Amino acid sequence: MKGSKSANGPVIDRLLLDLLRAHPEGLDTRQIREALGDTGTQEHLQRRVRALRKSYILPLEKVGTRKVYVLRGEIDRATDSGAISGRLRAAVLNLAKGRCQMCGKTVAEDGIKLQIDHRVPQSWGGLTVEENLWAICTPCNHGKRDHFKSFDASEMQTVLAYESVHERIAHLLKLHIGKPVASTDLEFAANATERQEDWQKRLRELRYPVIGLKIKSSHKNTPEGFRRSYYTLENWRDLPDGHTQLIRAWDNKKKRAELKKKLGIN
Repeated sequence: MKGSKSANGPVIDRLLLDLLRAHPEGLDTRQIREALGDTGTQEHLQRRVRALRKSYILPLEKVGTRKVYVLRGEIDRATDSGAISGRLRAAVLNLAKGRCQMCGKTVAEDGIKLQIDHRVPQSWGGLTVEENLWAICTPCNHGKRDHFKSFDASEMQTVLAYESVHERIAHLLKLHIGKPVASTDLEFAANATERQEDWQKRLRELRYPVIGLKIKSSHKNTPEGFRRSYYTLENWRDLPDGHTQLIRAWDNKKKRAELKKKLGIN
């Protein structure tokens, strides 16, 4: 990988940067790898993307049925000190429409005060950009901070660097291989950058033969009498390139087999 240091220090992948600049409409993973002649693993490309994100805003956006990387410009180091500019504050409040984006209470009906906060904390790699800011009420903000103290910052920075929800879940389990991980922690990792309506399905898909992870489930009762689920990773295999497509193909194969069985077709 050819790279050079920017004025701010991080090594910049010039080949990837020039490619994305030449395609402002965005490029998907396959297009990037073909253009760069990248014959390494999917994780190799993810490392190149993570390195570039230290200096540039590079979200993965959905365009039709595809997900593409779009270069949105260089990170403003002054802004990314954590200071939220008046323009950013106004933009986030406008999107919130007077409602806490965590609990749903409103300024008009519940008398709450809204605070602008980072969805993914800066210590976990979260940027001070509109996509990572939200307006939440004071109680939610305090509760969020207390909850986040229970996580290891360096661990979450590693996990949340992965674009794929399957990879975020898998790598959080890998960091604790052989030890149970609470379902609430996995749910947070799954939903950190995009809401997953059924994150547990993503977890089950990691057990498919095409992926090959062995994940054992268990349950414990909390002191308050609630039943909590835990998951333990018993082995590790790197997720294959195009794992999302492989999972979808496996699902379709199962559905066809079930339909044939139901119709009595051999």
